[in-house]
Amino acid sequence: MNNIELLDPAVGSAFYGKFSVLHPIQEDTIQPIVQGKNVIISSATGSGKTEAVITPLISRYWRKAIHNNFLFLLYVIPTKALINDIEKRLSLPCSSIGLRVGMRHGDRDDLISGVKPHILLTTPESLDVMLFRKDENLSTIQALIIDEVHLFYNTQRGLQLSILIQRLRRILSNKLQWTALSATIGRLSDIRDFLFGSNEDAIFLEYPSTRPIDAQVRCITLENDISNIINRLISRGPTKLLVFANSRRECERLISIISRNEKLQNCVFAHYSSLSPEIRLRTEQKFAKLKTAICISTSTLELGIDIGDIDAVILWGLPSGVESFLQRIGRGNRRANKANVICLIPDTSRSRLIDALRFLVLIQAAKKGELPIRKPYELFGAICQQFLSFIASDSGRFTRVLDLCMLLEHLPNINRTTAESILAELEYRGYLQHHGFKNQYGADQNLYQLVDYRMIYGNFGYGSQTIEIRYGKQSLGAVPSMNLMRVRKDDSVRFAGRVWKILKIMSDAIVVEPTKSNTNVMDFKYSSPGIGFDPYLADRVWQLIHTIEFPNQILENSLQIDLIKAIEQITTMIRSDQIPFTYLPEGISYLTFSGYLVNKAIALITGQNHFKANDLCLQVRSPIDLGSIPTRPQDYGPILDQLFESSSEQSIYQQLLPPDLQTKEYIQSWLRDETIPAILERIVKSLPIRIKSTNNTILLSLFQLQL
Repeated sequence: MNNIELLDPAVGSAFYGKFSVLHPIQEDTIQPIVQGKNVIISSATGSGKTEAVITPLISRYWRKAIHNNFLFLLYVIPTKALINDIEKRLSLPCSSIGLRVGMRHGDRDDLISGVKPHILLTTPESLDVMLFRKDENLSTIQALIIDEVHLFYNTQRGLQLSILIQRLRRILSNKLQWTALSATIGRLSDIRDFLFGSNEDAIFLEYPSTRPIDAQVRCITLENDISNIINRLISRGPTKLLVFANSRRECERLISIISRNEKLQNCVFAHYSSLSPEIRLRTEQKFAKLKTAICISTSTLELGIDIGDIDAVILWGLPSGVESFLQRIGRGNRRANKANVICLIPDTSRSRLIDALRFLVLIQAAKKGELPIRKPYELFGAICQQFLSFIASDSGRFTRVLDLCMLLEHLPNINRTTAESILAELEYRGYLQHHGFKNQYGADQNLYQLVDYRMIYGNFGYGSQTIEIRYGKQSLGAVPSMNLMRVRKDDSVRFAGRVWKILKIMSDAIVVEPTKSNTNVMDFKYSSPGIGFDPYLADRVWQLIHTIEFPNQILENSLQIDLIKAIEQITTMIRSDQIPFTYLPEGISYLTFSGYLVNKAIALITGQNHFKANDLCLQVRSPIDLGSIPTRPQDYGPILDQLFESSSEQSIYQQLLPPDLQTKEYIQSWLRDETIPAILERIVKSLPIRIKSTNNTILLSLFQLQL
């Protein structure tokens, strides 16, 4: 018996009727899901993951849901844009069997504005809203899907979702069946442990990507080089290009450069989170319709939003890691089942040779399907938020500490003492009040303010507070509120791929109008901390320098010649089991290739009071005995609190935590990354070797890189 025969015939026909052969992932998920099992899936972008889970879930529950007209399936998705896209994909097959698909996010609520849906697409924050208002529709949920689950793993939003699932279970009379899916998961059991707890039964289905990658790495010297590359690509015929940049500011800069070319100015679009949903939707629609188009985006299009077939993906600068790299290149050339990617080293690069090596490492890791492994983090900020949300949802009435702790029973890092320390801090800050003689907490004045300001539902960074950009009655989008202190009336600013003149600045909006002026144009400032390079990839760069498998035909010719020459200079003097160091006027510089966090920890554990660190180098005032440093991250206990660095990426709820828990959260990236012990072991076993100023100009340039 084929697995497809286990499906309800009407459901199988609605979703798979047009296909003679199913993808392996679609075939393999049918049996466990129709049998009620929980499933986590890792499979390449475009492999049919959505249909693979939703088809058997619908098959299992749909007839009863239609007969009794109730909501049975909750589909949690990280962004509103992806919700809108998936709704379009699901509506036709679902409607053909009488199922209604609805949405609930910040711009739309189908639970109160129309006929009740059977399937609801939503975000964690909107699920929080629904639980807060005690929406009776949730009480009939039978199954849960979590899409793009890698974006929730080891994050505050993920912890929020984890606790929301426990709150949802409390109002259900049935056992909740769940599935989770992504294209980039390092270890599937970690997803289960972080979101649901290690005691949950689950089936893990993993389908490593075997999609070929056709990659090129080029260096941009002049601004117009990017336009010339795009011109050559589109000269071959109708071409769709998706360009990823690492910041909204870089998006605007690229559009400004490309738009100078008259052939390109009418087919280039911007797509990033600051733009209004309406503008982004129009961009997606226009891009999909045009035969030749260039869309310049931040990570907003890493997800599976349908903007049509993409002939090639262009990366303007390095993504943060293998996961992001795979998501980005997975958007390109699905028709030929091959990822075409052009990796560009921007003209702003501080070291084009190092950036070339970084790109090569990403390409190699992607081809081999290698992903860094990080154990589930012990996080607390969203616990703070969920305590407040839970109490506020009951009109602020006093709630037993026991009932609050029951929401956290699946989290191994939380005990009664930790929970009570969070509650005590919230009381001290004026958000909660402790009952006079019962072990209960109720709302205080600051909590009511959070509810009034609608800040109670999310765990986004503190720096994400925004102000609207408005043209007439149209909302163009929003930028961080910090820009109110930077811009003035009559300034010219870039936004949404155009230049605007500021007409008025108000407390809730900046009013603008189009202008043709290109002089003294300002860019809005954004709070993003920028793109880092994790220890896993920094370490792999060092390995690549010393490997005999150095790839060919990826780098442009001049870049490859320079890189091979540089590597030969390094490897003739330095073996992979050595750590080069040199004396500079500012101190002693060690070239570790271990990542910023590792270098900082080494400096602190060895008592260096004045140091500088980046991904490659550690500069100190006095010599370090690298052979004596601990190789286990947990043995750095005396200095762990000094690793903590607060930032605008902290949510308001993280900032409300007791100081010791704020520190503990921050150091999870140190304690839970399985690459770090291996890097420390390498450094301890390596022999320090001094490089003198006349010996190697390449190494000397690396010692001083970005320090």
